Amino acid sequence: MNMLTAINKVTADTGISSRTLRYWEAAGLFTSSRDAQSSWRMYDSHALQCIRITDCLRRLDVSIRDIKKVMEDRTVDSLCRVLKKRLSTISKAHSDLRLLEATISKLITMLEERDCLTLHLLEDSLANIQLPVALVRKKHVITKLQGGYAMAKNKYDEVKLVKMAPVRAIAFSHVGVEPEDEAYGVVQEWLDKNNLNGTARIFGFNTEPYPSADNPAYGFGYCATIPEGVEIPAPLYEISIPGGAYALIPDDGGGPETGWPKVHELCSDS
Repeated sequence: MNMLTAINKVTADTGISSRTLRYWEAAGLFTSSRDAQSSWRMYDSHALQCIRITDCLRRLDVSIRDIKKVMEDRTVDSLCRVLKKRLSTISKAHSDLRLLEATISKLITMLEERDCLTLHLLEDSLANIQLPVALVRKKHVITKLQGGYAMAKNKYDEVKLVKMAPVRAIAFSHVGVEPEDEAYGVVQEWLDKNNLNGTARIFGFNTEPYPSADNPAYGFGYCATIPEGVEIPAPLYEISIPGGAYALIPDDGGGPETGWPKVHELCSDS
């Protein structure tokens, strides 16, 4: 008999958050079943094996897309191709770092030949340094932000930017080991009942409490944009989403833990 393991046990044993497990499953890396009483996700031995393999490859910074290819092919050649691709990326990064090291060393040598440092001297010293081409920062220009998407296709891994107007929304939040399903179900049911699926935009958001080693339960909510004048019944509540520029990350980018650093990097460079 194939024993099933509940999601809270998997998160406790592996340290992988339930949200990450949900993301990996949505990406097609494995499947789960549902416990009839608790509705928690349950994983069989095959799914657990896929989870461990995925965790290992993600620690090597292999992309979700490449991991899925390995899972589908299940061949040594497929895994070797993916690992060689990752090794090539690392080798290029090492090469860039060596160039950076040489540039900084040259700058230090130039400065140590001076008795004192002035802004003029510092400016001249930096101007005389020939920065390696690989390290020249490419200026990121955001285009077509109003009313559409802009793509940053270099080191930002296709972070999307969109400008949104202020909107009114209904919301529902839930606390549990898998609060996303409960929160989404309530919002989606209300949208279906009021024939608003065609116009609503749905967003997820974190709420308190946050997960800890002692308690894997956490809060999560969903909201959906709605027209003015629509009444909102309990337990749903109303929120306002401020207008402005928002950053989005693609579903195949590895999840929030991979995407957020890229968003922060983009903001720092822009």
